[in-house]
Amino acid sequence: MSRVMFVDDDELLLYSWRRLFQGKYEVATAESGSQALEQLEQDGPCEVVISDFQMPCMDGAAFLEEVGSRYPDSIRIMLTGQALLETAMEAVNKGRVFRFLTKPCPRDLLDRAIRDSLHQHRLVQTEREYFALREWQKGLEGLAEALVRLVEFKDPYTAGHQRRVAQLAAAMARELGLPAEQVAQVELAASIHDLGKMYVPAEFLNKPGRLNPPEFEIIKLHARIGYEILKPIRFGFPIHDIVVQHHERLDGSGYPAGLRDGAISREARIIAVADVIEAISYHRPYRPAKGLEAALEEIHGGRGIRYDPEAAAAVERLFTKKGFFFLAGKQETGAAVAEGSVWSPRLKPMEGLP
Repeated sequence: MSRVMFVDDDELLLYSWRRLFQGKYEVATAESGSQALEQLEQDGPCEVVISDFQMPCMDGAAFLEEVGSRYPDSIRIMLTGQALLETAMEAVNKGRVFRFLTKPCPRDLLDRAIRDSLHQHRLVQTEREYFALREWQKGLEGLAEALVRLVEFKDPYTAGHQRRVAQLAAAMARELGLPAEQVAQVELAASIHDLGKMYVPAEFLNKPGRLNPPEFEIIKLHARIGYEILKPIRFGFPIHDIVVQHHERLDGSGYPAGLRDGAISREARIIAVADVIEAISYHRPYRPAKGLEAALEEIHGGRGIRYDPEAAAAVERLFTKKGFFFLAGKQETGAAVAEGSVWSPRLKPMEGLP
């Protein structure tokens, strides 16, 4: 229930307001500004504070200014006699009073003013929460960027890998019609999907030849390590589950848990396809780049078996019909091909894909 405070040196008027509004609001009353401030200090702020202007010791203007300083979200209403209206308005302009009412004030007019004030209070709270959320999101984006740089610093051969996967995964999510919020989540998860490689020995990541089975088992740990790093961080969505699943495959042949079909999140299925496309298309320490055609053939051959068929179809459309290519910076469509980009306008749609 919303809390409303009435401040007036007329005890009978306070009693009348308590009777009128008790039950509809949680009503607090005080006979002076100093008494009201003590109550607010003890019980916490009220959504709406209504004060008479002409009171002894501390007038309503000074009181409401102090309330605004201590509790800026509280909506403030001034009550004043008609003769003092101009003086009161001038006195409390700096206190940002929401509304002036003249005494005596009819009940319906006062009730409407309170309802309008509560609505304003909700707007203020919503705006504050929105900006706080924006700052929180900026902080998470900054954290993600720092994690990306840490991984790239550790493994120079795959510098930019996560960025390119994030570009492609986000484009795939948009192509699949995912809402903007989910697209952003896919992009963020993809940008740090290899975070766990920070704990993999550099000699394994950069080995020029084929890894032996024990070495490959250590490499595979990066998905689980990424999960453990991210799990304590409150991203607002299960980014740790997406990261740990990006090497899972529909037929259960992936790792680390051998998940199948619906047990793998949609976001992880999208990132898995983007990861394979980038990995095959670009140079790796153990082999030269095979090119985009080879990457698309791998996805096409495994669609519905290892790879999500909708994600496979989306990545095919992006490269063969919509001119997607990787850029060093932000991905753009239809712009000039950047040096080192993977792009081929001559590619034809693979048979059987929409």
